[in-house]
Amino acid sequence: MAGAVRSGAMVALGLALLAGCAMLPPPDRVDLAPVPGVALPYKARVMIYAGRSELDRKLLIQMSRFQTEESEVKDGEALARSARVVLAKGFQQVEINDPTIRPQLVVKLIGKGTWNRQDAKIKVGCALDVWTADGIPLGSFPNRYDSPESDYRYDLDAAYALCLKKPVEDLLRSPGLATLAGAGFKDPPVAAADAWIRTLGPIPRSR
Repeated sequence: MAGAVRSGAMVALGLALLAGCAMLPPPDRVDLAPVPGVALPYKARVMIYAGRSELDRKLLIQMSRFQTEESEVKDGEALARSARVVLAKGFQQVEINDPTIRPQLVVKLIGKGTWNRQDAKIKVGCALDVWTADGIPLGSFPNRYDSPESDYRYDLDAAYALCLKKPVEDLLRSPGLATLAGAGFKDPPVAAADAWIRTLGPIPRSR
C-alpha cells in the first residue's frame, strides 16, 4: 500500500513538472499571524542587505548521499526576492540593497537551499539578522523548511517564503522592535547610518 501511495505521488509530481506547475503557494500568499494590538504594516523603512556573492550563489542539487551538483538557479536571489515579499507584509517599505530609502532597519539575509533528487524535496535554512540602520542589534531570527515533493525551478521562492514566515513573525513580536515602534521609528543620524551600513560590505548594483 505504501509503495502504491509513493508511486502515485511521484506520478502526480511528474505530471506537475511536465506542466511547469508550482507545487507550493507563491510568496505573496504566505500570510503572517497577527501581532496583538498592532495594525500591520509597521510604518518603517527596511533595507535588505545581500552581498553579490550571496545573490549569485547557485542552488545545489543533492544527487546522492555523497554527490552534489550546482544548478543554474540563483539560490541567493530567490532568498532575497522572497524576503522582500514577506517582510513587506510587516513593514511599509522594503527594498533590496537600496540605502537611498534612508532605512530605519537593516536586515542581513542568511540562508542556503538544496534540492534532493532522491525525494524531490527542497530543503532550505534561513535567518534574518536585524539592526537599526545605525547598528543597534535587534536579534537573529532563524528557521528551516523542508518542502513536500516539489520542482526547484518553480518552487524555490515559495520554499524560502515559507521558511521566512516564522523569522518575520518573531521579528514583528520582538521586544526591541516594539520599543522602536513605540518611539515612532525615528530616523537615525544620517552620518551614523551611512557609516554603519558601509561596514556590511559593498552594496551590489542592480544587473
